[in-house]
Amino acid sequence: MSENSKVEPATTNDTVDAIAGSTQRDAFPLRRAFLQQKQGGKSTPGPIASFVAAGDRTGLLLYCLAVTKASESPWDVSLHSAVWARALGLTNPTGQAARGRVSKTWSRLVDRKLVSRARRQRMAEFTLLKEDSSGEAYTRPTSHFINVPHALWTDGPEGDRWYRVLDLPELTFLLIGLSNLDSFPLPAERGPEYYGISADTVQRGYQGLRKKGLLTVDKKRILTPLAPEGVTYENRYTLQSPFGPRGKASRAVSPVR
Repeated sequence: MSENSKVEPATTNDTVDAIAGSTQRDAFPLRRAFLQQKQGGKSTPGPIASFVAAGDRTGLLLYCLAVTKASESPWDVSLHSAVWARALGLTNPTGQAARGRVSKTWSRLVDRKLVSRARRQRMAEFTLLKEDSSGEAYTRPTSHFINVPHALWTDGPEGDRWYRVLDLPELTFLLIGLSNLDSFPLPAERGPEYYGISADTVQRGYQGLRKKGLLTVDKKRILTPLAPEGVTYENRYTLQSPFGPRGKASRAVSPVR
């Protein structure tokens, strides 16, 4: 038996490492409009709301992998569907079911106007579009964006990886947290208004991140003259390593109740 025959096939982590390692960066950018958009001075939900509403964790991960991989112009990716299936940790990635699931996931990203699809020889080629789902051509953001550390792909608890252990509410809250400074407020009841996500998603997100050691939660005492006790308490959130803290506290103030 030759030495080459003893080489084990690439794992999910091997594949994700190769995707992240194909760039010269240690983070991938996302415009804030993916999370929240400003229209007429009012905040409205960004495209992330559609992922949460559909319970589409696979779609969110695939999109983030695409943004990681497409790190230079023309901002496109073209890998075999089995490679994407393996990166997503799907069972039997070379099988028809897994590859079909990848194709359907790409179709959802196309429908959300986050990527466009073409053909490169016999493989599908996907090109990033602007993160606000406007369908406009993608450009590398230079302002109003967040950097998502590649630690999402390469680090994790006890030899695991964060992208494998974080559920959809936790991933969503992580991205929101990266768009804020330390000690930021996010009243759960404001989740629908700000980000198009339910109060339950907000709560599950921060509770999960706190249990995993990625978030600290401090209660701040707030003067509230119309409350029965004259004061209320709000949670202030700070991301922890490897995603924070930022070293600068947020000045954001929750709306008066």
